[in-house]
Amino acid sequence: MFLPLVVLPMLVVLPLHLSLLAVHLANTPSLAAAKLAPLGVFALALLFVHGALKLLGYRGSIAVPSAVMTLCGIGLALQARIGAAQTLAIATPSQLALPAGLVLMVVVYAAGRHGRVSRLEALWPAFLGLSILVLGFVLVAGRKYRGAVFLPGNVNPVEIIKPMLVLALAAILAGHRKLLARGFLGIPLPPINILVTVGILWAPPMALLILQGDMGMFALMNATLLVMLYSVTKRSAYLFGGIAAVFFLARLLIPLSTRGRARLEAWLDPFTAATGGGWQPLQALVALYSGGLLGTGLGAGSPNVVPIVESDFAYIIIGEELGLVGCIATTALYAALVLAGLRIAERAQDPFRSATATGLSACLGLQILLNIGGVVKAIPLTGIPLPLISHGGSSLATTFLMAGILLAIGDDRAPARPAPKPEEKPKSRPAPKPRHRPSRTPATGQV
Repeated sequence: MFLPLVVLPMLVVLPLHLSLLAVHLANTPSLAAAKLAPLGVFALALLFVHGALKLLGYRGSIAVPSAVMTLCGIGLALQARIGAAQTLAIATPSQLALPAGLVLMVVVYAAGRHGRVSRLEALWPAFLGLSILVLGFVLVAGRKYRGAVFLPGNVNPVEIIKPMLVLALAAILAGHRKLLARGFLGIPLPPINILVTVGILWAPPMALLILQGDMGMFALMNATLLVMLYSVTKRSAYLFGGIAAVFFLARLLIPLSTRGRARLEAWLDPFTAATGGGWQPLQALVALYSGGLLGTGLGAGSPNVVPIVESDFAYIIIGEELGLVGCIATTALYAALVLAGLRIAERAQDPFRSATATGLSACLGLQILLNIGGVVKAIPLTGIPLPLISHGGSSLATTFLMAGILLAIGDDRAPARPAPKPEEKPKSRPAPKPRHRPSRTPATGQV
């Protein structure tokens, strides 16, 4: 069962790292130990996850850990490639966040398996309150950078609100699922007090995101809310109504944000500001076009021409140097991860765990769509990183945390108990013989 956890990541990741080493050896006769660090870190990480899950007796789907580790290895290779072109400091944060994130994933899985994730349902006020505290602290103590707010050292702890808000939403929506599903002719008509309660609880974190100017996270969490509402109530009207509300809010809020307005203008017509706001998306499109079907080869392209390629535009490295085939393969890995999470949600044994798995899977899937859609110019840029591949320690650790919760929900069966010893059956007594009663003939009246 655990063989794919090692084989699949190695089959995909090992050729990428060996290709980078070959390019380096072609340019310099010696091989520094630092060039081997990403591959060594990945190999140790893979062995750690394999050993930990096997030791803990993991019995869930192997698709989630396999996809997570494969994408993580791809991310390390791409960050090492950009580090080779610029400076090794770019790869360092991801390598430092990787061990901590893996330990966090295993610890969360071990603590939440066998149905213990359900204990988090009662803690939803704490998760919601912590999310508000984190957002408020970042807003007060942080500084504006690239349209978002960061703490000193360019640390952005806002990523941690994703699993916390999903857990809070899962508890609220699962607890009121029958009331939220009420409707007439397919139109949801829940009690007004339920809608007001959900709105009051959801408004503070969303208002803080607007004040920070983080419209990407605002869009991501509200889209996740819509998917969770649909999964809990099975009312598609929530989705259509939510999409209409998104367009209304976008029309209302984007003009209030200078960066949001600039991103929208660059998306609509990047050629009007080819040396300004349109430079980044135009260079990204040129890189994707130059990659063609099979790409230029890892290490043979020029992805560092694209600004912030190691973070928001990491998908460009795949498109230019691995081509359309590499893009399709990476997208397929992401799809496998999201679908595995949705299958876990479908098999979950209570509404809270099902809603949590759906929310985490939807959050990951929507984050992937927002990033790749912005890179290929299908939608405006949002500044959302690509999970497990983009540069950023907080994003990497948060994704591992979400994967740990999914693993715990996927292995929520009770631990196996030893079969009882067969007991000796009591000796059966012979069945009593039936008594034969003499049949009585009816009286005939004769003497």
